[in-house]
Amino acid sequence: MLKVAVFGVGGWGINHVRVLRTLYGTLVKDIIVVDVNAERGKYVSKIYGAKFYSSVDKVLAREKDLDAVIISTPTPLHYEHALASINSGKHVLIEKPMTDSIYKAIKLYDYAKDSGLILAVGFIMRYHPLVSYVIDKVVKNNVLGKILTANSKRTSLWPNRPWDVGVIKDLAIHDIDLLHYIFNEKAQYVYADAGKLKHSYYEDFASMLINYETYSAVFEANWVTPYKIRYLSLTGERAVVNVDFVANELTVFKNDGVFKPKINIQEPLLLEDKDFLESIINKRSPKATGMDGIRALAVCEAALESAKLRRIVEVKYPL
Repeated sequence: MLKVAVFGVGGWGINHVRVLRTLYGTLVKDIIVVDVNAERGKYVSKIYGAKFYSSVDKVLAREKDLDAVIISTPTPLHYEHALASINSGKHVLIEKPMTDSIYKAIKLYDYAKDSGLILAVGFIMRYHPLVSYVIDKVVKNNVLGKILTANSKRTSLWPNRPWDVGVIKDLAIHDIDLLHYIFNEKAQYVYADAGKLKHSYYEDFASMLINYETYSAVFEANWVTPYKIRYLSLTGERAVVNVDFVANELTVFKNDGVFKPKINIQEPLLLEDKDFLESIINKRSPKATGMDGIRALAVCEAALESAKLRRIVEVKYPL
């Protein structure tokens, strides 16, 4: 079993602590909570029976037998906190986006690889049972036939966060990574439009047309619309598959009718954290690696460049 620390227990980090507690006694032997907000950190540690630190440096210096770190701090701190953890010999699961720039992501990837440590990225959608169904039952059985187009839509209200990244790297990145995972094809060219409507520090709405090797996709994401939508549609020559991640429903449209399979829904975050810990114990790669984080960032940065230049941009993969 492993001793695990969670850096940052705000709106999302607390969920990691909750999940780790459910794995207590099987994969987890100790949980450590780290947050600069002492009141928040102590509150979370008390609820879930974890030790509390207010400093990343202190926990890395004092907890010599710490095995792994989950990083849920603001994106601009990801690189600093992940690098310190890797230099201390800890395996790392870092929330998406991996870092705020592809340059930093490459450095982390190299440091972890040279140290023989696991660097996982929190692409939670890879662990969603609906996505597993798409891969195992739809793609592998060639239900779609040739994939023609994909369409994703992610919308919801979001507060103005002056010290983070915009909607492309924080929200649209989910589906950017997801399509690579489902079809194992790299994005080739991007044309994007983005802007600021209610958030003053970064883009809060964006639409992207992305060409892959054999198909194209349209992505829409915003933090403006007062309604939460998490939707993916895949159109092939033989069928259309619609996935609603809010309603947890998947629908297959074929010429012989409409089919809604019954799928057992498990919490994706639980599956993600479990996979990370098991990858450490079994010395294997996790489902979402540092390389996946770099590839997704390459597409995001091409989209941001396209929106700025108002022209088609080729996606350049550094590794």
